[in-house]
Amino acid sequence: MAHAPKTASKPERAASATRRPKAPSGVDTMFRVFSDHTRLRILRLLEDGPLCVGDIVDILCAPQTTISRHLAYLRRCGFVKAQQHGLWMFYELAAAGNALHVKLLECLATCAELLPEAKADVARARAVRRAGGCCPDGRRLMERSRALEK
Repeated sequence: MAHAPKTASKPERAASATRRPKAPSGVDTMFRVFSDHTRLRILRLLEDGPLCVGDIVDILCAPQTTISRHLAYLRRCGFVKAQQHGLWMFYELAAAGNALHVKLLECLATCAELLPEAKADVARARAVRRAGGCCPDGRRLMERSRALEK
């Protein structure tokens, strides 16, 4: 007698659909970070120094929620770190945690060259940095705290 395959009940399916997926660990994390254009664009911008969320939103011309979601993912995966200065949150590249991380960061420039938007992003970022960004007070606080750390 053949039995029908067991399927999850509706409450079980609903619970699994609302569960927030954890960031993957290990090698797959590293490659997943590099599998998204927006994350690559963010990483490329941060190669030139820290930026606040508002500046990244302006430079990439993307919704704040999208940028924040990608920054949170990059942070969970160990690619960026965040520091609050006054009311503003600044993001910068984190130090590489292992040899693969080092190699992927070395490949970042090449990856970014293959993205059509990257060159324009870098030009907009330079202009934003020259103008002081969307939160110049936060930038001054950040620079002051970095000077004290040295």
